[in-house]
Amino acid sequence: MTGIRSLGAGSGLDLDSLVQRLVAAERQPTEVRLARNEARFQSQLSAIGTIKGALSALRDASQALGGGGGLGARTVTSSNTDLFTGTAAAGMAPGSFSVEVVSLASANKVASDPVAAADTQIGSGTLTLSVGDSSFSVTLEEGAGSLAEIRDAINRSPDNKGVSAAILNEDGGSRLVLTARDTGAANNIAITAAGGDGGLAALTTTTELQAAADAVVKVDTFTFSSASNRVEGVVDGLTLDLVKAEPGTVETVTIAENRTAAVDKVRGLVERLNAFTSATSRVASYNADTGQAGPLLGDATLRGIGSRIQQILGTQVGTPGTPFNSLPALGITTNEAGLLALDESVLNRALDERPDVLNSVLAGEQGVATALGGYLNQVLGSNSLIANREQGLKSSLDGIGAQREALDRRIESVEARFVAQFSALDGLVAQLSQTGDFLQQQLSNLPGVIGSRRN
Repeated sequence: MTGIRSLGAGSGLDLDSLVQRLVAAERQPTEVRLARNEARFQSQLSAIGTIKGALSALRDASQALGGGGGLGARTVTSSNTDLFTGTAAAGMAPGSFSVEVVSLASANKVASDPVAAADTQIGSGTLTLSVGDSSFSVTLEEGAGSLAEIRDAINRSPDNKGVSAAILNEDGGSRLVLTARDTGAANNIAITAAGGDGGLAALTTTTELQAAADAVVKVDTFTFSSASNRVEGVVDGLTLDLVKAEPGTVETVTIAENRTAAVDKVRGLVERLNAFTSATSRVASYNADTGQAGPLLGDATLRGIGSRIQQILGTQVGTPGTPFNSLPALGITTNEAGLLALDESVLNRALDERPDVLNSVLAGEQGVATALGGYLNQVLGSNSLIANREQGLKSSLDGIGAQREALDRRIESVEARFVAQFSALDGLVAQLSQTGDFLQQQLSNLPGVIGSRRN
């Protein structure tokens, strides 16, 4: 403080240093308490973030399983991928079917009669194009109806959802080529012209370059037609992607259980649960050797969440006493370290005996993963236990800042009081010193003082 640097000038005492030590002594107890509380709140907030991350990962895994994601995954094998491939919906019954790709779906393509060149003016008016059940119109003004301008008007039309236009240049001239964007026999292209100078009527007569056709496939000898080469509906849950037609060639598509994907999903859930348990142990335990306590030791919020999760994990699904109604029936048990362990041999035996066991125990309406995902969604919501705990800690940290500001103001007042007191002391000592010097001088001038000194 610049205002206290002259302290002691009158008395010769180091009052400036004395004031600073007194001020520091006044600040220290409160400052230590605030620093200790701030460190504690910061540590707790960081620990809450760790728990929140573990719970979020567990929620995502639980909700994915709760919706059946990956539990009923199927693999589809084509005996000839040059002809077709396939995919199957989760939960589809395993099996095999014979497949014959008779023909592929194709898109209609037509070409206009040739004109001299792409910049040749065709005419003006309105050109209407239809593909299947949809249609749109483009209007060409006089002098802006060349073949190239017509092509651009078609492709740029915001209402055009079904046809692509191009120009083909050949020895006989230039042609407007229109191609339907969707395959299928129903998607034929038709062109009409109206208004203007009548020149656009020349484009209504076209040559078909490729017919619109449906794909035809025989599955187990039964014929099925599809507007596209992605064939859906011939077998419920099975999608075939046709690659090449080869009439008379019969191949096989096989649908099988994807056991690996299902086991991986269960293992992922177990790992997320163990990650939460480990995170809880780190932030809420007590180390007897070091005497260190975790930042959330004894925290009621964390204890309540952990207790509810354990209740959900111990739930029996379905009729009590029946097989395959709990996590242990899937090979999921708790080991000596308090973590979950997955015995894949037990899980595989359960799947062999009851293929839908994962859906019933984990993904069903009352399934463990379904219940766990629903609960964690509440825990992590905007007005949840975790959110309220975080907000409380942040408010406490804000309070530390406010208390520090109040401490600064109080210390300024204390320092000003000390400066005033020691300034008065400094002045008094200086005055006494001056009085003493004066008295000494007066005594020295008294008669007999000099003589006595000489003697």
